[in-house]
Amino acid sequence: GGGRVPPAPPRPAAGTPPADRMVANDHLVEFVRAAARLRIETFLSPDAMTDGGRESEVSKEDAIFALEAFSPSDDESEENNEEDEEAGRGGGGDDNDDDDDILSRMVESLDGAKKAGDQSSPISRLLNVVEFEKDDESNGHVPFVTASSNLRALCYGIKPVDAMETRRVAGRIVPAMITTTGLVAAASCVELLKMMQGVPLRSHKNAFVNLALPFFAFTSPLPAEEMGGWRGETYTIWDRMEVREGRKSAERGGMTLSRFLRQLRKQIESDEGEGDEEEEEEMEICSVSYGPYMLYANFLHEGDESILRKSVWDLVKEAAISGDDIDEEDFGLFPDSDDDEERPSPPPESRELTDEQREQIEAIDRKRSLELSVIVEDPETGEEIELPPVSVVRWKGPTAKQ
Repeated sequence: GGGRVPPAPPRPAAGTPPADRMVANDHLVEFVRAAARLRIETFLSPDAMTDGGRESEVSKEDAIFALEAFSPSDDESEENNEEDEEAGRGGGGDDNDDDDDILSRMVESLDGAKKAGDQSSPISRLLNVVEFEKDDESNGHVPFVTASSNLRALCYGIKPVDAMETRRVAGRIVPAMITTTGLVAAASCVELLKMMQGVPLRSHKNAFVNLALPFFAFTSPLPAEEMGGWRGETYTIWDRMEVREGRKSAERGGMTLSRFLRQLRKQIESDEGEGDEEEEEEMEICSVSYGPYMLYANFLHEGDESILRKSVWDLVKEAAISGDDIDEEDFGLFPDSDDDEERPSPPPESRELTDEQREQIEAIDRKRSLELSVIVEDPETGEEIELPPVSVVRWKGPTAKQ
């Protein structure tokens, strides 16, 4: 309301070679100079840091050279665009392979943090810490903030400002940036770096912070709480069980609840080992839930083929769009049959749905796995035991329908 003009979408900040002849490139050159200097000072020795910043200064010529070396030529840009278009069309590739490549590149890029510096330190080499000072002309802080903010301004069509305006704004906004959210984000990044460096567990810390008091307390992490599981076993919140959908199940519309229950019993039996087969056959699965929705309860659905022959994915969709447990009217889709072969039930997509319900179904279809809560009963004691979360993993390969 109020007749406000919607913000313009950002445009990419790109240099136009040659870098020393276009006024639009000045901000890019200054950003490269300022950012390179701060990065150099991050790794400089304390002796080099005392030289008034001259050791780490980057000349304008070096920044222009780096900027032009980074900017691809027209031929390279056209080739990259063609590759992006080919990737966008699919090209017969596997999304899972792409995800693996992305993960590998991320791990490789973080590997430098793991190997950098003196390995004798428990957290490798400590980097130099600098304190932002807007009134120091020699530290390069204001040029970096000015260049960074001006690049962002250019992306959004906003007029750039000079260093004096940066100092004026910094004097007001820096205190407002020191929030609990910012502190928590920074502390999380520090712990991530520790994890990538493989430091001992004692080097990790839990932080309790209240900036208003102010109060800062750090404790060593405790082991995850152990919960009682099946037949005296224990598990923590980090443990999972996994049931994978097969190709044939995927071709028939997805793993049915009946097959899921059988696979889960078989997995528990194999984990238990030989010699307890008779007892394991008596194990009773009491309930299967997805979040707040109950998908199966033995006192309601045992032997009910209309539920057991539905796919787990369809059961979750029905529960999600109904906003409650599966209704009684959903139990009569299939009459009783002596045919043991599994067959799918009509999918929820065949009904008339609201836009919100369609969005819920599409969100479930995009999931590669579902995390279910399963409660079983120990036949010896009659005690109900909750298993670790059970993930149903969707079949990822091709099917006959494809």
